[in-house]
Order: sequence, then C-alpha cells, then structure tokens
Amino acid sequence: MRATLIRRAVILAVVVLLASLAITAFTGGLDSIEGLGWPLALTGGVALFSAWQSFRGVRQSMANGIPRDFRLVPVDPAQWPKADWAAIEDLSIQLEARGYSRLGDYTSNASQAMVRGFARFLADREGTRIVEIQHFEKVALPAGAMPDDQFGLHFNVTSVLGGRIRVQAAERQALPVFFMIRGDHVVAATFPGLGLLEVIEKHRRLVAHVAERTGRTPAPGFTLERYVKLEREKFAQTRRRIEGASGWALAGEWDAFNAAPRTRWSPPEKELAALQVRGWDAVDALDASPPTGEADPEAPAEDPRLLERVRGGASWFYWIAGLSLVNAIAAAFGSSWGFIIGLGVTQVLDAIATSFGESGEVGIGFAVRAAAFAVIAAFAWLGRAASRPSARAFALGILLFALDTLIFLVAADWIGLAFHALALYFLGTGYSAARALLRVRAAA
Repeated sequence: MRATLIRRAVILAVVVLLASLAITAFTGGLDSIEGLGWPLALTGGVALFSAWQSFRGVRQSMANGIPRDFRLVPVDPAQWPKADWAAIEDLSIQLEARGYSRLGDYTSNASQAMVRGFARFLADREGTRIVEIQHFEKVALPAGAMPDDQFGLHFNVTSVLGGRIRVQAAERQALPVFFMIRGDHVVAATFPGLGLLEVIEKHRRLVAHVAERTGRTPAPGFTLERYVKLEREKFAQTRRRIEGASGWALAGEWDAFNAAPRTRWSPPEKELAALQVRGWDAVDALDASPPTGEADPEAPAEDPRLLERVRGGASWFYWIAGLSLVNAIAAAFGSSWGFIIGLGVTQVLDAIATSFGESGEVGIGFAVRAAAFAVIAAFAWLGRAASRPSARAFALGILLFALDTLIFLVAADWIGLAFHALALYFLGTGYSAARALLRVRAAA
C-alpha cells in the first residue's frame, strides 16, 4: 500500500515538474540556473501534499469502515436464495445433538452494498461458547477485490474469559482488514480448510491454553445480547486505535500483513494476565441500546462508493487550499506565476499586499497577506468538515468558490474560469454524495 501511494505521488510530481518547466521555458525563465528553483520547489511541494493527502485518506477510509452502531437484525430465508440452507441446517442438527441450542439467524447492520452476509448463532450447553455458521456473498464487489474463498459457508467460534479476553477460532482465511479491526484484547486463530467440528475442537484447545496462561476462565452466561455489546466495545477500541495512528503507520501495518500473512494474533501474555476480571453485569452496562431489531426493507444500505465520492469531493477543498498556498508563497517572494485552480481572492489580496509593500505600508501589506492565508486555512477546514461528511460544509464551500469564480469572469480569464467550473462540478458531486450518505445513515 505504501509503495502504491508513493508511486502515485511521484507520477503526479513528474507531471507537475514537466508542466512547470514547460511554462518556465515559455516565459524565458530557464535562461539561468535560478530559474529552475521555482519548478523544483513546486514539484516537491505537490509531491508532499499528494502523499500526505493519500495517507490521510487511508486512515479515514479505515476509520469510516468501522460500524458505529453494531446490532443484529433477523434475516428472512427467502431473501437469501444463494445460501446453502440445507448445509446450514445439517450442521445445526449436528450441534444440537451435542447439546447446542439455536439463537437465531441474524445479519449485522454494517454496509451490505458490496458484500453481504448472515450467520446462524448457536450456544453450547454451558453458555460459554457461541458458534456462528456464516454465509457470505458478493453484491457489487469489483472483480479481484477479495478472493473467492472468502464467500460461501464459513465458521467462527467465540468465548469470553474474565469478561474481557475474547478467544476466537475461525476457518475463514485471514485478510489484512480482519487484522486491522482486531480489538484490544482479542486472541484469534484461523484454520482454513477445517470443518465445523474441527474448528470447535481447535477453539476448545485455544481457550484452555489462554486460560492456563492468564488465569482467566470463561464464565457461563455468554448470550447473544452480550455478544453484541462486546462487538460494539471491540469496534470502539479499534476506532480509537486507528484514529490515533498515522496513515503511514496503518499502511505499513497492512503491508506487513500482506508480506507475511498471519493465521493468529494476540496481545502480549502479560497484558492479558494483568487485565482486571469483569463480570457480566459490567458487560450488560456497556450499552443501553437494543442489540437486535427488525429489518427495515425500505432503509437503503450504506454504499461504500458514496463515501469514496464524498472523500473525492472533499479532497478538492484541500487541493484548492494547497495550490492557493503555493500561489501565496510565490507572490510573497515576488513571483508572478501561479496555479489557475487557486483562489482568485487570495491573488487579489496578494496583489494588494504587494502594492502596499511597495508604497512603504509594510504593516498594512502584512495584514492583507495574513487575510489571504486565513482564507486558505478556511478552505482547508471546509475540506476536513466536508469529509465527515457534512453537506453544510460542502454547500458553504461551493458558495464561496462560486463567488471566487466571478473574479475570473470579471477578469476574462477563461482558462481559470474553466478550471474553476471543473472544480465546482466535483465539489457538487461530493455534495450530492454527502446528502445521500446522510439520508442512508438517518434511515438506518
């Protein structure tokens, strides 16, 4: 992931370098060695800004993909015609013969626009283990985005030790995304290719091993409601960890997993052994909202592509602010060259500041130039707010940039006007996506 993002920044930098050299040569700026300084500085600035934006997007993408209100919704078998219900029923009967009881068939409230799935939940006689017989299927996932063996029938087994340590065993092949969303106190192992009963036996041995090492044992009373509360706690822990890390670090963690795929992971043994034991009453108090509910057939699924369009639209605020900053710095050093996509109002303010500076009113010139930088900072803030998403931030930014476009219309700068119109188009697509996404979340 790091290599791909850096490669994109380098390609963009090369394009900017060639364009800036061509413009500098056309204006006669390459007659001296000093004329190369501006294109090189510009190229470095664009490359750094592009890389920063890309790695920031990695963190945002991971954080936004974590459910904020995890719950389980009962499924209607008629709406899952691709599921192998006969196999699910046969496996359920085998477990019931061993003392397990059915808890129901549920799907989560996570986005199911590209991939969807459900699970039949069963609990053992002692109430210390929950088994999931899972089904996953593609909806609108691009070809090659996930291996085919991730779909179909899969198994997952979970127990809780000491009210905090979650021990999980699954036969689904681990992917980097599974590792990235791990909780703080999860011990997980995958056993691709094993059957359900074999996975349950592997899980039993893993629980015994963790119990021996930590002195914690699974307590009876592990219900589906407590399972949901612990899932919510896990996702909250994951969100804090991802939001507290840099995009560079997260991309490195992803790359490390791809370079050496892992089939098991766990926090340090000493950390688990030092955890304070927590009773089920404390788990019950984690979240008062209902863990399960009825599915609303009219509520649309949250499409990850909407979030991508929101981020794409919001990124234009950053580009406008970044390129305007380059223009402002160039003007401060006496250069007349700048990006046409930059803000017209900052160019006007820079010209005013320069005229005051030439007339000896240095203080007034400095204040005017500071106002230009404040406008640039405001657009950067709009980019951050719009990416949350915020339709109001998009609307305010579009209004301000449309007013800024009038400056190019009055000046009859048709090239600058065309590029501003292009930026307004992409800001508008981000605005429409933000409104659609907010409607989906409100319905959910």
